[in-house]
Amino acid sequence: MDKKIIAILAVVIIVAAGAVAGFTLLKKDDGKEAGLSIVGRVNSEGSGIILKNDQDPHDYITETLITPVEQDAKYIRNGDEYFVFNVANWGGKVFATPGAATIQHVQLAELAALMGLKFVSYVDGTALSNDTLYYQAGVPSYAEFSGKAACVGFIIWEAQVSVGVQEGCPVLALTNDLFAGHTCCIIGASNDYVKKNADTLETFLFVYSKAVDKINEAKADPTSDLYNNVLAIAKNRVSMPDGLNDSQKEAAIKAALDNVTYLYADGSTGNLGKLVDDVAALAKSLVDSNVISKNAKDLGFADYSALANKFVNDVPMKNAMSKEIKKLDKKTTIEVAAIAGDIHQLAIWYAKDTGMFEEYNLDVNVSAQSNGPAIYTVLANGEVNIGFLGAPPMTIRCMNAEDIHA
Repeated sequence: MDKKIIAILAVVIIVAAGAVAGFTLLKKDDGKEAGLSIVGRVNSEGSGIILKNDQDPHDYITETLITPVEQDAKYIRNGDEYFVFNVANWGGKVFATPGAATIQHVQLAELAALMGLKFVSYVDGTALSNDTLYYQAGVPSYAEFSGKAACVGFIIWEAQVSVGVQEGCPVLALTNDLFAGHTCCIIGASNDYVKKNADTLETFLFVYSKAVDKINEAKADPTSDLYNNVLAIAKNRVSMPDGLNDSQKEAAIKAALDNVTYLYADGSTGNLGKLVDDVAALAKSLVDSNVISKNAKDLGFADYSALANKFVNDVPMKNAMSKEIKKLDKKTTIEVAAIAGDIHQLAIWYAKDTGMFEEYNLDVNVSAQSNGPAIYTVLANGEVNIGFLGAPPMTIRCMNAEDIHA
């Protein structure tokens, strides 16, 4: 079912704005094609909010049937259900996020705005106010969250949500429920790489799409040998704390696989039209909330739709889906950055560990980074050719650094 947020979300992310507003990538006049582009999808959905095990989810959100016109409530609709936010219990609480420019942080800020609460960074000794939802950014794992005494909750990607469940944490909500179908991770590349390495990029995207298909096929039949193969790769590649036993790790991986929607485009032809719309709306929202300091006109575009149409380049993916992709003539190395231990990027590991890349003469090196902003940095600096990161950090950093060119 379609699920819509019934609210005007005026996102306020003060620290994120301060962290990125002054960032500008230094560019040299060296003949390279300037800027970065989004060339594919990775997933939608696949994150959630967990609470410390002494917290009751019903203190924060109540799933119930209400008639909106009769209720003075802050809520998000999910079909016939309404996630009703008990605002009084959110005020004065501290939640952890993986980073100030990550999609999870942006989503928590949107929830604060929905509830009419200020959204402020927490440091030890902060006097807590009931009109404010506090956050501690830069917490990338359940293990680190569990050591944050001030934090009662944590918005994070899978499989860290499911790890928390195995450790006794209750789930407050999945982002699937609160932000249905939202754009999560995307594939980024430099325009120079896209231009000069078209065949290599198209081959990479083709193989990646086939790996996504394999994972989705496996998810459709958890009794199959294919599912067991995907599960084995995930158990080897996805970060799990040492304290979990094998059965707990397996349960966390299975739950995480259920919560992630794996994609490579918006359809089998490689079209990225929905992604263009999502990025246009995202960019406008982040500019309106002062997280991005350069608006569409500052970057030379008539509006955000024009900006997103330029920023999202679906030509390589469409070519990968329409051409007859053959094995490259010679061994070709591609440097890829991905978030360490994140199940969202599992298709990269599936293609690598099953030899799919090798079959097409691709040698794919994957470097682990802590979060999306870190991936942007190595991508913008030319340390990697392709980056797998969230749409918000890619959009925030690229617009602030003027990496999107009309």
